[in-house]
Amino acid sequence: MMLTMAGCAPQEGPTGYKAGSGGPGDSYIVETCDEEEFLGSWWTIETNNVIANTLVPAYKDYCTYVEEDYVFFWNTIEQYGFYNYDFYWKCANENTMYIVNEDTGDKMEMRIYGKLSAECYDVKITYGFNVINGELCSCEYNGP
Repeated sequence: MMLTMAGCAPQEGPTGYKAGSGGPGDSYIVETCDEEEFLGSWWTIETNNVIANTLVPAYKDYCTYVEEDYVFFWNTIEQYGFYNYDFYWKCANENTMYIVNEDTGDKMEMRIYGKLSAECYDVKITYGFNVINGELCSCEYNGP
């Protein structure tokens, strides 16, 4: 009985893989990680995760501009920003992006499940032992 129930449970997987078998060379695979779609745009990470909000209360106040060689963090509440040339956002495969701080060696894995709307992606972020489900959404720079 338990094996039957386990076989019917939905399997976690990127939205793009629901259309096809997900095997190598499968023409039905929809790529959910496309660096070109993220570069030159402003992004924010949103989550309802209470622990994440407690540990990093200010992350949601940042709107981040992503370029190939740098990111620009803008605090939308306090109205200040800074460049960081040690960060980069790179696709590891069809559905996973790494956000890496080369200066500190920190690496976040962001699994992209697909678009929730024209402006938001459904994501799961793994940072060390922390796993956070949330949304990566476009945001607007509100500075001078």
